[in-house]
Amino acid sequence: MSVREAALPIPAPAPVWPALLAVPRLGRRWPGVVRAGVTVALPGLVGIASGFGSASAIATLGAFAVVYGEGRPYRVRWRAVGIVGAVLVALAGIGAVVGSSVNGAVAAGGSALWPMVVVLTMTVVVALCAFVVDALRLGAPGAFLMLLTLEIASVLPATGMSVPTVVGWTAVGAGAALTVSMCGALVRPRTPERAAVASAVAAVDAVLDRNSPSRRREAVRSLHAAWQCLYDANLVATQHSLTSTLRASHLRCANALHVVDHDEAVPEDDLQPPVPLRRPSIRYRLVRAAHPRGRSVTVVVRLLVACPLAGLIAVGLGVGRPDWAVITAAMILHQGPDRILGTYRAAHRFAGTVLGLAVLAGLSQLDLRGAALVVVLALMMAGTEAYLVRNYGLAMVFITPLAMILGGLGAPADLVGISRDRFFETVVGVTVAVAVLWGVLPRAYRRILLDADGQVAGILNRIADTVDGHSLAELRRDLEFDLHASTAAAITAAHTDPAWTRERWPDHRRLHELGYRILTSQRVPVDT
Repeated sequence: MSVREAALPIPAPAPVWPALLAVPRLGRRWPGVVRAGVTVALPGLVGIASGFGSASAIATLGAFAVVYGEGRPYRVRWRAVGIVGAVLVALAGIGAVVGSSVNGAVAAGGSALWPMVVVLTMTVVVALCAFVVDALRLGAPGAFLMLLTLEIASVLPATGMSVPTVVGWTAVGAGAALTVSMCGALVRPRTPERAAVASAVAAVDAVLDRNSPSRRREAVRSLHAAWQCLYDANLVATQHSLTSTLRASHLRCANALHVVDHDEAVPEDDLQPPVPLRRPSIRYRLVRAAHPRGRSVTVVVRLLVACPLAGLIAVGLGVGRPDWAVITAAMILHQGPDRILGTYRAAHRFAGTVLGLAVLAGLSQLDLRGAALVVVLALMMAGTEAYLVRNYGLAMVFITPLAMILGGLGAPADLVGISRDRFFETVVGVTVAVAVLWGVLPRAYRRILLDADGQVAGILNRIADTVDGHSLAELRRDLEFDLHASTAAAITAAHTDPAWTRERWPDHRRLHELGYRILTSQRVPVDT
């Protein structure tokens, strides 16, 4: 090992207080905030005006789909929102059926363990959704709104809502999400692509102004997101001005990051002068994630342990809503295996829920029925969209009252009792999640990094043995994706166990340098 390799710094997690309190600038997120609010308000207010009453607020469950279209070109946005909308309708139906059965059994004097049926249903759903989301690298909001839909739908039968009513209004909301998310295509069909490129250019300009680790990470992230956006819009292989602008900004950033050594090398390794390749197929990403030593399986295992345990503890304590404990644990664990970032997320969840209960107390002073109910839900949805990516704790300030008001179709009659239960359920969920995060598969970060680096090495060997041009193009595309996965695994390991990671670091770095040298020297056309 050379002196330089021994001294090469490894990534460190963000300091606690900046990580907890930082709120990045809103940027171009405001159109998405408006869309989120309108998607909830439109079907709800129309339903109120048509005489359907507060039941029309259930359309909010389907309206969640609009969030999954943000940042995507209209060419593919309709498909993303449509698929998620269909999933939300199905989950609302499952939740309502299970909730209705459990509610009936409990009302008939059944066992106190009946709520565990809801708990186990939520566990299966979040495990499946989290696996798919993590495998496809979809990012926020991930499986969160899907599980929230199931959870809220499971309690609506207790308010007198039938299963067809819940499913029907969720479908109306999903239809509204598709309509609102696509309406801009009629006026400015390239707005998502322009916003993605503008965001990347701004991030690169920020790095050139002051080259700091946080700005470098944001520039790398923004550039990759913009390129994938242009791939989805089918613009990368064209002479479109957006492609030229992004390519110029990309080259400026790559040259700035690699001209001299910098403090934190890993994120920048994923930005080389050549244009990034299109992400691999969905099938490849799902199959790749199914490896038992990979990060997606680790996430699923921890969810399968934490969710039933949190629900069982809540039932044992006699607290009224074990589903709240389950969703708290699930939302802390489903975003990835990083124990440091997961602990930060747990703190966000707890603090945001407490502040959200304070907001709920204020809203309870209002007569939340009819149009007032819909407007409040629309504002809460807009706030959720505004902060979900920027600061999870602030997002919880909006999510908590949204979920509790929607679940009861109005402000709770017993505010003190409901708030107390929610607080205790949150404590249970946070405690279980943190315990599982640190105690279940405690050395998973080692297996994940070794697996990720092993996948990279395997593809490099296959490239060396392949002469067919089409196969080489696919292998290079897969190699770039796996290099990114290896980077993420290395960051997680460095956050969790710096001493072990430092020993592994030279091998990891040499593998990355070889991989990117091959990609750079044998780059295929950008339309591959």
